[in-house]
Amino acid sequence: MASLSRGTEFISAFLLAAALALIQVLIGGTRLLFSLPSYGLLAVIALLSIFSLRRAKPHAPQICLASAALFFGYVLARAILSPVDYIARSDIYSVLGGLVLYFFVACIFTQAKRRMWVIFFLLTLALVHVLIGAIQFRNGNNFMLIPFLQRYNYERRASGFYVCPNHLAGLLEVLGIFALSMVCWSRWPTWAKLLIGYAAGVCYLGVALTGSRGGYLSAAMSLVVFGLLSLITLRQASARLFWSFGVVALIAAVSIGAASVFLIHKSPYLTNRTQNAFDTAPVRIDLWRAAVEEWKVQPWIGTGSGTYLYYGRMFRTPRMQQDPINVHNDYLHLLAEYGLIGGALFVLFLAAHLHAGWKNFQRLGPKRVAVAHNLLSNGLALYLGALAAVAAYMVHSFVDFNLHIPANVLLLAFVFGVLANPGTQREIEPAVSMSILAWRACLPVIGAILIVQCVRLLPGEYYAERARVAQRNNHPEEAIAFATRGLRTERANPSLYQYLASAELTQCDSLDATARAACYEKGIELFEKARELAPQDRTFLVPLAFTYDLVGRFAEAEWIYYEARRWDPRSTYLDESYKYHLIQWERNGGAIPPAASSEEAKPK
Repeated sequence: MASLSRGTEFISAFLLAAALALIQVLIGGTRLLFSLPSYGLLAVIALLSIFSLRRAKPHAPQICLASAALFFGYVLARAILSPVDYIARSDIYSVLGGLVLYFFVACIFTQAKRRMWVIFFLLTLALVHVLIGAIQFRNGNNFMLIPFLQRYNYERRASGFYVCPNHLAGLLEVLGIFALSMVCWSRWPTWAKLLIGYAAGVCYLGVALTGSRGGYLSAAMSLVVFGLLSLITLRQASARLFWSFGVVALIAAVSIGAASVFLIHKSPYLTNRTQNAFDTAPVRIDLWRAAVEEWKVQPWIGTGSGTYLYYGRMFRTPRMQQDPINVHNDYLHLLAEYGLIGGALFVLFLAAHLHAGWKNFQRLGPKRVAVAHNLLSNGLALYLGALAAVAAYMVHSFVDFNLHIPANVLLLAFVFGVLANPGTQREIEPAVSMSILAWRACLPVIGAILIVQCVRLLPGEYYAERARVAQRNNHPEEAIAFATRGLRTERANPSLYQYLASAELTQCDSLDATARAACYEKGIELFEKARELAPQDRTFLVPLAFTYDLVGRFAEAEWIYYEARRWDPRSTYLDESYKYHLIQWERNGGAIPPAASSEEAKPK
């Protein structure tokens, strides 16, 4: 049985590395289709953990496991009860995948060497990220290694496999500090440390190429925390070593800072981004204010998962015309969608892990060095990296939304799993108590749920993505075929109805008058189904109103526009669409309500 357990843990380690790599390569898992395969691999890991339930291993503090269960259990419950089922799925499955990874690392995957091999594998992938990012930075042409995956237009900013440079910075700042810690504190041979040191340098080069100002601040914070913790540890060794390392660290810090400044100043583009940081601040502030207003709607439990998309539109300022999908502040995003209860449980989760992190750091670092006079330790290397990585994200989360990117959520689940359980081996491991057994038993339960849902949801997501791409590329016949096949297995995705309706309407103009009228009515029916699933979403309301106008049902279009403008009162795009609706109504001899042309008619 012991050999079977060791074998399954080795397979699980391989699957863990594969899951983390796969979700990064697939644009960070920012669409459910591209995150489900990794969640499926994590579900297999959870099921394999059955063979390790009773194996003696270092125990994680109960307070860490309990705080994780409370916080993420509440997030799951609130997401499941959110007003729009489909839009909440991203949070639901991101949390389930993160819980599997966290409990696996904290309860079963405790051996420091195996954890470090996973980090080493991710560092290898990071080199590819930065290589792609260097091409993007040099050419400024949104190059992507996988052609069917596209990123937004970020000009020269590097994003690697991701679609957003800020998310790549969030990945590289974590891997960079782990690599630096492994170089300084691990027991790996010199040749391996040279390779890892090279990877660390490439990671920080990649952070610079992203042009992410939040990434610059958070990477600097992680380096400061790592340096301070390293000096605290060295102080227990000898005064000579402490001062020698301190001088070397100071020289290294000055050198790294000078090199970073030189690199940024060599690029006019990066220089401009650094200097105009305050120019873009008003946009962030507008997003934050909208989140605060959203929080006031439901202060205790929040408005539900994914609903900032709707309330961000409702509370936007006139100068904020881009769709406010994310708050660009993970703390305010959590508060707005999950309320004070969610915020309090997050503080409990973070405090429990930082407290455990400080205690374990003292045991692995200063106390161990003082007693054993042995500086190098794989466990300490991982732990210093984990503490510094959490410090980086505590800073970065003030200005970005890395914790809404599934790939980075999984990476942070790994980091917090390390914090909860440093995995140091003792001569006699404690017996597996019933409480620890219960925590470990959560893994196969979550895994069973996750794998069933992955199998159930994957076909609908696949056909929805194919329909979206076909419609974007002006292939309506393909879009109709894919959307129709998707609706056979998935009825809760409003986008499938939208893609099908849009593709059908594209073909309506080529029909005769009678067939065209029937075609428009079918489009209305499909858009109405999308509206039923997401009644607050302007994305479905505006084309529905437009189609009502096409068939001369202007009064019904007026009501739909009223709903759209109630949820997005300051959108210039919506104002222009509404004016066009009024013009069409008037041209067709309609009696426009007097209030429709007045400012009083606009929803407040």
